[in-house]
Amino acid sequence: MNLTLSPDAATHLSSDLSGRMLRIAFTTGCGGSGYRLSYADEPIEGDQIIDLGTVRVALDDMSASRLDGAVINYDEDEDGYLLDHPDAVTAVWCG
Repeated sequence: MNLTLSPDAATHLSSDLSGRMLRIAFTTGCGGSGYRLSYADEPIEGDQIIDLGTVRVALDDMSASRLDGAVINYDEDEDGYLLDHPDAVTAVWCG
């Protein structure tokens, strides 16, 4: 699994996590699929744990199988994290 943090994301996550881990979970619905990033005190059973230096990341099974090569970035304008994935495709809303 090759998941990396941009320098800005590493700096902000190290501070924001306060001893917790970042959890990435695959989500899907009528609007398409994506990933939810959240803080977690403990991994959920079956999560894959990746140590990225000062940040630990828990990935659910689906995320772990699909995020090889992804980069977690920090967007200062949005004050939030973005997941850049080389294999991402555009989702289409149904209805």
